[in-house]
Amino acid sequence: MNTWIRTAVWGLLGSTTLGMVIGQSAALALPQSEIVTKLERVPVFLILNGDGQPLTVSPSEERQDAKFPVVFMDAQEAEEALDNAREQDTNAQIALLDLGTLYEQTQTDEGEVPLMYFPEEDELQAATTLQEEFRGVPLFLARQGSDGPYLTINQNGQSSLPVFFSRQDLQSLLDRFLQQNAEVTAEDISVQVLSLEWLLQAMRSNDDPALDEQLQQIRLFPSSDVLQYVRSQIAEPDSGADGVTPEAE
Repeated sequence: MNTWIRTAVWGLLGSTTLGMVIGQSAALALPQSEIVTKLERVPVFLILNGDGQPLTVSPSEERQDAKFPVVFMDAQEAEEALDNAREQDTNAQIALLDLGTLYEQTQTDEGEVPLMYFPEEDELQAATTLQEEFRGVPLFLARQGSDGPYLTINQNGQSSLPVFFSRQDLQSLLDRFLQQNAEVTAEDISVQVLSLEWLLQAMRSNDDPALDEQLQQIRLFPSSDVLQYVRSQIAEPDSGADGVTPEAE
């Protein structure tokens, strides 16, 4: 199990760079291989029973006949779910893998296997301060003003659009940006939130060339707290936002 976990997240933490190819004429929707590449940086957690089957839940009271695998974005909440699961199955355990691998495995000839994503509670609360009715796994990004250019980062000559699973991690990048750009104030920056579920759907089926170009530029940054947990499990190097230069485009 430990060997499999190490293999699953090796690509996640083994490098601090992510190559981004931004074409002059964007194709409609992203190819699956590019979606997987973007997602494989993100650790997620599943609860497996003694037979290796994932914990499932019904999406609503009205759909008790449907059972979807549960995907946790936060290690602590996964561990709490594991404690509950072990009350019925002492052999239950947490499986750590990257979101790219999980996404790829859910794409079948019969269609996509539906998943239930459980957001981290504090991040969900942060999202509702931006959108009161927000639902889903929140992703945070910043732009200058309400409709100005998005904040981008540059690493090894590659420019990309950073999207964070952690509101605080985004704030750390904004603090650096403001320090480096004295002419810009915090009031000039607008933090926005979108859902992981929306992003996955957009990358898979978008037909807007302008949006498609933005989707190609996106670089996902997992929560630094989650990466710290992963490092504590497998002791690999960091893959966070250190060493990147924030800028506006």
